[in-house]
Formats: sequence, structure tokens, C-alpha cells
Amino acid sequence: MMRTTICLTLALCGGTLARAQDKKQPSGPSGDEATIRRSVASFIDAFNRGDAKALAAHWAEEGIYLNPQTGERLAGREEIAKAYAAMFAEGGSPKLSVSVDSLRLLDDKVAVEEGLATVRRGDEAPENDSYIAIHVKRDGKWQLESVRETILPGSSDESSGLADIAWMIGRWHDEDDASAIETVCEWTANKTFMTRSFKIATKDGFKMSGTQVIGWDPAERRIRSWVFDSVGGFGGGEWTRQGDRWLIKATSTLPDGKKATSVQIITKIDDDSFTWQSIGREVDGELLPNVAPITAVRSGGAR
Repeated sequence: MMRTTICLTLALCGGTLARAQDKKQPSGPSGDEATIRRSVASFIDAFNRGDAKALAAHWAEEGIYLNPQTGERLAGREEIAKAYAAMFAEGGSPKLSVSVDSLRLLDDKVAVEEGLATVRRGDEAPENDSYIAIHVKRDGKWQLESVRETILPGSSDESSGLADIAWMIGRWHDEDDASAIETVCEWTANKTFMTRSFKIATKDGFKMSGTQVIGWDPAERRIRSWVFDSVGGFGGGEWTRQGDRWLIKATSTLPDGKKATSVQIITKIDDDSFTWQSIGREVDGELLPNVAPITAVRSGGAR
């Protein structure tokens, strides 16, 4: 239980927990995985340049795309290219950002990618989708065979800035027989940022503290966070709303210099409790087990 309790604040504050891993860490993704990730980056670049032809080139000749809004099924690279061209012709200069939660090689010719995608058009509220993409390797080249997207509920509410997480203000507590965590969340001047300071103490004498700063990015129209802990870890996060929960794409540098990534999920239960969990955890390319949901409660009960 002690390890689970400490996970909550350590992972929220830069992933310092991962420094305790005893296994030798690989230097990075495998050759095929690295190639697919470069293809994802190339896809995003082509989208943000409005280049329908370059986008279509990422698809297999018989690729299939399912439109989450209309349910329309686009079959074949040519049909998909026409759809991209029509979208760009509407104007608005749509911009795409992608958070890859997982990328699994099923064999040497098939890979499954899962993640979150956000499209922004000017001052409009961003559109957020979760997606599953199937990559296939033919003639030595990885291409998209199918993409299925699901619209995330409540995504249009992101334009409200920090108001939707104002319930986090206050003092929070999590304790068991082995450790205790105290977290205090406060507004800065003019309520432009929120700070979350934390202290961890275990019965065997381990202590750590740190600070997280949470703010609204008006350029990206999303919540961002930055975190620093007393043992030398630091990192940042990009927040995406999904109904009553927030998905945080977190990246961090550990005290030993290793790079860590994860997707953290904060789910509001009510004004006095929430759950936190971490999935898709990696340290220098090595996958780590997910952290099961943990419940934090407001100290003293009601606000």
C-alpha cells in the first residue's frame, strides 16, 4: 500500500518514482517503432501545412477511415485525399496536435497506435478525439491501414480556462499505515495560476516535497502544468478534458537524467474527493505497469 500511496504525488510531480526501477533501461524505441513515430510526426506536419496530398501518402492504398461525427466510411487513399482537400478548402487553418498513449508492435508487419488528437480552428473551441490507428508494413514502408476515432464528451468546455478545475483549491490528504501525503492547492494573484505544494512522509523516514504550477495557455487554448520536486525531478503536462475527468500528457526528467512519460487521469467524484491514476508509463522507452486509481479526500471534509 505504501508504494501505491506514494505513486499519487510522485507521478503528479514529475515521475520521480521511476528512479527506483532496478531493470536496465534500453536506449530508446526499436527501429520499427521509431520509424512509426517519425511517420506520426510527419503526418501532423502535413496536416498543419494543409497538404492533402502529403497526408494521403501516409495511408495504404486500401486504407479505411471512419468519421466519428457523421459515421461515414472513407475507403481507399484517393477517397481519403479528397476528404482532406475538402476540409482544408473550408478554411480556418485547422491545426492538429497528437498525444500517443501507446504504440504496440503485434508482429514485424502490424502495429497498433492509440492516443488523443486535438484539432483547433482559430478561436473556436478545440475538438478532442481518442483514436485507434492500425499501421501495416508493406514493401518496407509503414502506412495507415485504418483509423477509428471517438469524440470525447465535454471537449468544447476547455475554453473556460481554469474555472473547471477550481474545485481543486484547498487542502487534500491521503494516508495509510506506511505513509502520508499532504497537498495544498492555492490561487496565485488575480487567479491567473494555481499552485499545488505537496509533502510526503513515510514511516521509514523518507521525506520529499515539491511544487506544481497550473495555468491556462491562451495560445494553445488548453491547461498546462509544470512541476519541480525536492530530489531534482522536474517536468510538464498538457491537460485535455473528457467529461468529469482530465487526461494529462506528462513528460519529465528524473534526477538520474532519464526521461519519463505517462498519461495521468484525474476524475472528480465530488467537491471533496477525486481519483488519480497513471497509464501508458514509460522510462527511456521501457513500458512500466499502470497505476490503479487512487482516491484523495479534502482535509476536514467540506470546503
